[in-house]
Amino acid sequence: MMTRSFLLLWLLLSSTFSFSQGFKNDSVKSFIDKTIELIAANSIHTENLGAIKRDLYRKSVNLSTIDETAPLYEGVFKQLYDYHGGLKYKGKTYGWNNPHAMANVYLKDKLKIENKTCSKIIDKKIGYIRIVGNRDFAFKKVDSLANDIVSHVNTINSAQIKAWIIDLRLNTGGNMYPILLGLKEFIGNNIIFGGFRDARDKPTGNWEIKAGKLLIDGNVLDRKTALFHPIQTDVPLVILTSCYTASAGEMIALSFIGRNNTFIVGEPTANYTTAVQGFEINDHAGINLSTDYVVDRNLKVYKSNILPDVEVLEGDNLEDLKKDRKIIKALELFGK
Repeated sequence: MMTRSFLLLWLLLSSTFSFSQGFKNDSVKSFIDKTIELIAANSIHTENLGAIKRDLYRKSVNLSTIDETAPLYEGVFKQLYDYHGGLKYKGKTYGWNNPHAMANVYLKDKLKIENKTCSKIIDKKIGYIRIVGNRDFAFKKVDSLANDIVSHVNTINSAQIKAWIIDLRLNTGGNMYPILLGLKEFIGNNIIFGGFRDARDKPTGNWEIKAGKLLIDGNVLDRKTALFHPIQTDVPLVILTSCYTASAGEMIALSFIGRNNTFIVGEPTANYTTAVQGFEINDHAGINLSTDYVVDRNLKVYKSNILPDVEVLEGDNLEDLKKDRKIIKALELFGK
């Protein structure tokens, strides 16, 4: 007598078998199988993988080319609930956008034109530095990006600066390592300030500052530009975030969580707090997958966005910082 659980397993296997025997183009099936194999081995989202594979088989069984199959991966990433990843195929990306994303019209317009680090002094005693996102995915600009940040800090830093605002509202992501390298003195010293954990909560990498050196997974990142004036260990610090603070921008914000005299002010971040890795499928295709969750210095795991300590929605004014509601709140916190 066949048990119910065995019957369900048999139906699943026989359904998959029937699809595999009837594909119009075997290369389409091979492509799907390769992507499913990569997802199973590396993704933090594998709960629905059986259903995803069956769905892909069903929709692709009569397709003639991989070109026709690739757009189906928008649905795959929706089922994975992974809007940080995506299928890269012949120069196009097939993924899924976060349906719950907030919007900030003012900052959305600023993202189109503000593409450089900016620094100012507020009230003669507050250092302000705005760090935008970058596209250094090939790690070719680590030195220049880190040195640019340090140059801005040096321009405004002095004994008169009593507190700092680090503005990540326009930091949509990119390579986080040069930003960490540029800001390492603010983060702390002789401390593990973050890292990654896989879906089984096993450590897959640590971010550390030891004897003034930045170490990522034990590898030392050197910086060629030094600070002219030291940054005090517990200098008051406010990190500004927006709904566009994403990916690497979120990692930078998270690097400061748990630091003394530090507040995050602004909007909840964009919810791209996963590590993403790319895997080759063939000469024309690759797949980016969320492979790890991020943790802060207190080992708190972040599976969603970063919530500010003090929420301030909209009210941004980059032309006149004195009228910017998020900066006004930062100044109030410094006053306390």
